[in-house]
Parts: sequence; structure tokens; C-alpha cells
Amino acid sequence: MKRRVFQTITGRALDLKWLDAKERDFLAAVQAKYEKEPAWSAFAAWWPKELQRRGLSADSVTHRICQDLEARLGIAQGKVAAPDYRDYLADLIDERYGSRYRFCKATGTDPGHLSRIFAGHSELSLQTLQKILEQLGAALVIEPEKALTERFSQERAVRALAAVAQ
Repeated sequence: MKRRVFQTITGRALDLKWLDAKERDFLAAVQAKYEKEPAWSAFAAWWPKELQRRGLSADSVTHRICQDLEARLGIAQGKVAAPDYRDYLADLIDERYGSRYRFCKATGTDPGHLSRIFAGHSELSLQTLQKILEQLGAALVIEPEKALTERFSQERAVRALAAVAQ
């Protein structure tokens, strides 16, 4: 059996095998709305209300998928900036440690410095970035912009959503 995942624009794989019928129905409605290419602001206003109306949790994978879809629309419509290294790091830290606090505690990283970095008030030195990447079991990869554009595409998200309904 093929593993069903939704891959976010930062590359995080969200496992869909535990979705219940209520969540699948919600994502089917999201897919129908998303395929009509709504305005970013309209989609951003609609999905949280719909999630709440259906009694789904903001901690659910469906919430994370909708956040990702909203970002893709915003990028495609020129309303939102594409993710930068901070977004990739935040996703890795959340995925591997569950929180920035746990990451800082486990690795000895200064939480204040990390907070300033994520707020855009500070930058990482290459040496510090390499240390953090080692702690995350990650690597810095430079790739053509075209590959990133494909990862951010709305079409890729639609294909991933279609896999949920199968």
C-alpha cells in the first residue's frame, strides 16, 4: 500500500494515514474550494472558520495542510513571500523536537538568539547555521529556483490533496 503524505512547501511530510472521515470530508471541501483558485485573502478567511464549524482541532494535520495551501496561494498571487531559511529551520525544529524550547534545551542553543533570528532581528553566522543543521541531522542545499517554484506550486498541492480522497 502506498504511503499517503502531503508535502509542505518546506518539504515536511505530513502523514495522512490517520485522517478520520470527518477530516477527509473537510479536506475534500478544501480541495474543491482551492481548485477554483480563490483570492488568497478569501481562502485565508474561509478555511479557519470551516475548520472550526466542522469541530476540527487547530492541532490537527488538516490545519497544517490549510496553512500550507494558504501560503501557496499567497505566493502565487504575490501577496506572501516565499519561505526563507528561517521557515525551513522552524519546520525542522518543530518536526524533530516538538518546540523551539525543547530544541534549545537539548542542544544548548541560546533561546533568545534563536527567537531574534525567527523574528528577523538577527541572522545566523554560517558557523552557527552549520552547528544547528548538524543537531537537526540536516544539510544546506542550494538548488535552482525553478525547483523551488515547482515545490511552491498550487498544482502540486492539488495533486497531493487528490491523493487524500483516493
